[in-house]
Amino acid sequence: MFNTLEMTAITHNGFGQHNPLADRYEASAAFERALRRGKGWALRQKLLGRERGLRRLPKGGATTARRPAQQSAMVSIPLSQIVGSEGRVGDFDSDFNPLNDHTRDRWINIAAAQRAGAALPPVELIQVADGYYVRDGHHRISVARATGQATIEARIAYVLN
Repeated sequence: MFNTLEMTAITHNGFGQHNPLADRYEASAAFERALRRGKGWALRQKLLGRERGLRRLPKGGATTARRPAQQSAMVSIPLSQIVGSEGRVGDFDSDFNPLNDHTRDRWINIAAAQRAGAALPPVELIQVADGYYVRDGHHRISVARATGQATIEARIAYVLN
C-alpha cells in the first residue's frame, strides 16, 4: 500500500489533519472497503441468479428523442436518483461500489482530493424518465456514495424522452 519513503514520512510526521499521506491512506482503506462490498454483493447476487449491476442507458429508438437540458447550470442531484451508466456498467455495481481493481488509482486519487478539501468538477449526467445515467464522473459518484454524501453537483448533458 505504501512504499518505505511514505511509511517513513508517516512515522516521522504522523497523520495530521491535512497530511496528504494520511488522506491517501484513508482513501486507500475506503477503496478496499468499497471493493469488498461490491465483490461481495456481486457474488451473492450471482449465487442467487440475480443481477445487481448498473443499468445501461437505454438505446434510442424511433420514439426516443434527445433534447437539450432545460438547465445547463450546475444542479444538485440526489445520489439515489443516479441509476445507471452510458458505458461503464461493468466497473461498478448498482450502489457504485467498484467491482474490479483497475479503478483503484483513479478512485483513490479522487477520494484523497476530496478528503483534502479540493473542489471536484461536477459530474455529467443524462436524464431519463427512470433517473439519471452517468456520462462522466463514475469514480466521483462512487467516492461520494462511499463517504455517505446524499447529493452531488452535476450538469445535465441532455434529456431522453
